[in-house]
Amino acid sequence: MKAVLHTDCQPLWARDLGLETWALAPIAGRPVLEYWLELCDLFRISDVSLVLGDGALAVEEFVGDGARWGLKCHYSFAAPGEKPRGFLTRTAASWTGGLLHVSAPLFPRHLAAFTPDRRDANGSYVQRINGQVVCVLSDRPAFLESFVASGDAPADAASFAALELEPTPVDSLGDFFRLNQQMVHGESARYVRPGYYFKDGASIGYNVVIPPGTHLQPPLVIGNHTRLSALSTIGPDVIIGHHCLVDRQSDLSHCVILDGTYIGSNLEIRDKIVAGNRLIDPADGTVMEIGDPWLLSPVKPAVRATDAGRAVAGWCLALVLALLQLLPYLLLGGWHGAGRSTCHGNFHGTCRLPAPGGARPSFRRRLLRTFCLDRFPALLQVLAGRLWLCGQEPLPAPAADALRRELKRYFPAVFTYATPRTTLPDTLVWRVDASYYAYRRSLAEDLRILARAFVGRLLSGGALPAPEEPTP
Repeated sequence: MKAVLHTDCQPLWARDLGLETWALAPIAGRPVLEYWLELCDLFRISDVSLVLGDGALAVEEFVGDGARWGLKCHYSFAAPGEKPRGFLTRTAASWTGGLLHVSAPLFPRHLAAFTPDRRDANGSYVQRINGQVVCVLSDRPAFLESFVASGDAPADAASFAALELEPTPVDSLGDFFRLNQQMVHGESARYVRPGYYFKDGASIGYNVVIPPGTHLQPPLVIGNHTRLSALSTIGPDVIIGHHCLVDRQSDLSHCVILDGTYIGSNLEIRDKIVAGNRLIDPADGTVMEIGDPWLLSPVKPAVRATDAGRAVAGWCLALVLALLQLLPYLLLGGWHGAGRSTCHGNFHGTCRLPAPGGARPSFRRRLLRTFCLDRFPALLQVLAGRLWLCGQEPLPAPAADALRRELKRYFPAVFTYATPRTTLPDTLVWRVDASYYAYRRSLAEDLRILARAFVGRLLSGGALPAPEEPTP
């Protein structure tokens, strides 16, 4: 039996929460997608296909190969304008052995008597919304052939209610808020994994700091790596995600705090959703962005140990390259007309690297580019801690601030995938490069970029980049 889970739609309510896809929306501190993957494991479905769209990188980073759920997860992209059934029709014969198909933002809500054993191996179960089939579970080949061919199911197909399972639509911020409140009021205990607990109306993750003087009023759910401050009051009916900070004397009740959120001191939050610096009213969908970081703000992601190692190794390599390039750079007069380099900020700042110059460069100019000597001034910025040695193309501020905010991981660097190219990439190519590097970044990838930069420049003889022809 196989499963196909569509994560390619991004409803407005997910964007209001600052999420890349509805599948990663947290219900009781865990993404909706995780509940579906656990359900696949309960139903002994090991082969899972995830159909990606917006937020593809985030989904793949979260799921990986599916091994932690005992699954084998595969990835595909939805074609532009393609309906969910279109993915099934590509390989219609693949699904006749059994299929769980989810094609809309749904939460697999377990009712009180739910157990995996309630499923009839010869049964077919359907969930409809506004007359459309949005969820199907079946082992019957004839039923599945008909469903794949028509996109519909017989009117007499059984409801998921027969399994004590309710695929619940999440169509608004109100639905999202209500689901979280249902979970905190006891339903979360139905989804407890080994190593976790939900007892006395409370579920508290690991590495949670709760100092003396903090008052907890169940029911509540607190995620991992969260810190509460003294004299704060948490609960009742509160869900706090992972990597959150709650400052002194704050009072939280009947609210949902998403991952990576800082709550300032002396704040009272009730009947709201908080996502970073966004204060959201689930009743009417009003979203207010708070400009004062001392009240509400996103918590910056912690630096990974591998990134710290890359920074140290990059600095050392930059020092070696700078020493090797210093004398040739001075002899060739690289400071004359080689372009200016201006930077500000730290590794998360912005930068403009040397401009390529005129269309017909001098021999000296081409020689500088052939041996990457035109990058010498930028290497000094690496030594000053303002650039990475290898990473993504730096973006000018403020023109590209919006584009830069789309990247959760931004590493402006001297050498990038574009360094050896003889054409200037357009915006789409830059986005692909930036996303690919954010996913694949490692010291080995940095060395590969560095080697390709020097070899590519050498083979091209220092040719200047020319604009790409527009895509028809």
